[in-house]
Amino acid sequence: MPPQHAKSPCCCQPVVRFGRRRRQCTRCKKTWSIRPKKRGRPSKLASKSALSDVLLDGYSLQHLALRSPGMKLPAFRKRFRHALRRFISGPNVTKLPQGPLILLMDGLWFRFAGKPWVLYLIALRACNEQRAVFLDPVIIEGKEGFHKWEQAVATIPAEARGRIHALVVDNLRGMEKLARQHLWALQLCQFHLLLKLQVQRTRPNRALRGGSIRLEIYRLIRKALDLPEGVELYASLDQLRRLEKTSCGTKRIRAMVREFIRCVGFYRTCRSKPDLNLPATTNAVESMGSVVREMLRNRSGSNPRSVLLWATALIRLRPYVTCNGKNYQQI
Repeated sequence: MPPQHAKSPCCCQPVVRFGRRRRQCTRCKKTWSIRPKKRGRPSKLASKSALSDVLLDGYSLQHLALRSPGMKLPAFRKRFRHALRRFISGPNVTKLPQGPLILLMDGLWFRFAGKPWVLYLIALRACNEQRAVFLDPVIIEGKEGFHKWEQAVATIPAEARGRIHALVVDNLRGMEKLARQHLWALQLCQFHLLLKLQVQRTRPNRALRGGSIRLEIYRLIRKALDLPEGVELYASLDQLRRLEKTSCGTKRIRAMVREFIRCVGFYRTCRSKPDLNLPATTNAVESMGSVVREMLRNRSGSNPRSVLLWATALIRLRPYVTCNGKNYQQI
């Protein structure tokens, strides 16, 4: 095979030597170095251990700056910010689970310049595993709704999105439409349903109208969530329908009872589809949300870009969380 000589990048003409480490184009006489050195002062970035110390172990930037000899706090903050951006700029290398998947989602609300923003947390869990994997979060301006959740779902890799069989979320507007559009089984969070009733029944030193009826409603809803299909379940639902037509204390409690009766099938998907091994709550995503909130409390969160930067870095450093099925949960 005949030798192929290098051509100049500027004119694609023959090249001649111009010293030991330089070459010259024979047409335009432009010269260049064959081993160019990086220009400028060497970059000094905070190490990945500093990211773990701040995001996972809770150390402050001031504490780490004091441990660095000759380092002022503003300089350390700048280096740490560059390290965060460099860490986030690369692709997410977290491995996704194999096989059929369950999608768990939740939103964290923020307010910037008087406008609402929502940070959407997205996790995937294999049906035959007990550990969920978090994807990079998404922050979108505006209140939660079907179209905003659609934007969040669109960020899931297409290969993984095609293997999703079920959706576990709170009872929010548009969730039924989202699950129906993608042909997913829908499991609504039982914890948030019971929490609304517990707030009303455990508040001390306050006489509530219809307190005994509210306790009965709470007992019947717990019973309807746990009972298998049968006569006893239908009797509990009939009793809830009768109580809803009476004075339950407030209109809000009556609306909650009506909504539960309408969506009771979605609250019991974990029982009607045992092969999916669905969790009955979104507590796995809620726990990650509380960690993100605590991290942002004193360190950042002044604008949407900062919230997304810190939350993404935290989730990439600890992407896994335990997520058991209904048979292992104590509600």
